[in-house]
Amino acid sequence: MTSDEEVELLRGAGALRIAVDSGSLARIGRFIDLLDLWNRRVRLTGDRGRRTLLRKHTVDSLAVVSELPPSGIVADIGSGGGFPGLVLGCVRPDLDLRLIESRRRPASFLAEAIRTIPLPGATVIGTRAEDASRDPAVAGRSDLVISRAIRLEAFLPGAVSLLAPGGLVIAMQTPGVEIDHAREAGLQYGLELSRHRDYRLPAGELRRLLVFSRL
Repeated sequence: MTSDEEVELLRGAGALRIAVDSGSLARIGRFIDLLDLWNRRVRLTGDRGRRTLLRKHTVDSLAVVSELPPSGIVADIGSGGGFPGLVLGCVRPDLDLRLIESRRRPASFLAEAIRTIPLPGATVIGTRAEDASRDPAVAGRSDLVISRAIRLEAFLPGAVSLLAPGGLVIAMQTPGVEIDHAREAGLQYGLELSRHRDYRLPAGELRRLLVFSRL
């Protein structure tokens, strides 16, 4: 990652009041470099420009850092190109991180990224969320279950099956997902929308975090 990219990332993190230390910055740099390399061969992300990956995807992932638990398992459903899971792992390498991704190529990328960054506490689970619900390593044990840009109706059923008592579910959405709709969707799966937070990315795009807990 270039010095200009580092400055841009730190500026975006600062706007979200997220502290990124030098170790985290180095790990994020290795992640972005590897993602850029893979994107030239295999289209892992819709946006492939490095600046967009930083401003739109990496900074967005950083918005969740303040919601991370002090310990326990964090499960990222549909990790894809590593957003938000790998970014969160770069900032919190102590996390017991489970990256759930059923597609073969993204899962292979995630595994290589874990080795390259490195993130010794992270593991790739190469299956669908509904199948992961039968995996004793995560089912009913996750203190935080998160997803980015997955429809609530597709995300919440799998999230509930992974959730530990007292855990939280976070859906990273746009403000197009209305609060009343999110509240009703949560209730269908025994979840209460406990709070939400709106924020802006560096280019001005609006984003919304929806935080659910068990009823």
